[in-house]
Amino acid sequence: MIISGICGSLRNESWNKLLLEIFLEKISKNSDFKTDIIDVSKFPLYNADIEAKGLPESVLSAKEKVANSDLIVFASPSYNSSISGVMKNIVDWISRPPKVIENKYTLVIGATPGLSGTLLGYTHLNHILLSLGMNVLNQPRLLVATIDKQLEPNGKIISEELSKLFDNSVNQLIKKLNN
Repeated sequence: MIISGICGSLRNESWNKLLLEIFLEKISKNSDFKTDIIDVSKFPLYNADIEAKGLPESVLSAKEKVANSDLIVFASPSYNSSISGVMKNIVDWISRPPKVIENKYTLVIGATPGLSGTLLGYTHLNHILLSLGMNVLNQPRLLVATIDKQLEPNGKIISEELSKLFDNSVNQLIKKLNN
């Protein structure tokens, strides 16, 4: 089984990128699943004129990885009570023909220094992905509030609560995928 991650933040010190890296690393260590993070940093803003000339190489590469994955994990920050523009742009590009996301399994995770745990962005992204024909898993739910108080920028988990949440989420996902 291949699990690929996509992060909706381009920031070098992104909490969501770190959350995704740790989550996928723990999955790899606790299963025989292969994991990968898909680079979306070079995606242009979606533009049908660009698409008409042929998909950019960065988009083609990402779509190929999505097509070869059994599960896509989207790590999305919450911007202004919704998803980031980066995440929307990613979804816009990978949902274009050829259709590689239809019936693909997906999971949305997210982290924020705020108190919401990215809940509104999570809800919006799940709705978008469902409308595009993806099979959205609603569990495990790895939505982390006050991430800056639970995780150091170097990836060291400093909260027992977050450590347990990671372990429970990883174990729950592995069990679900093995059934």
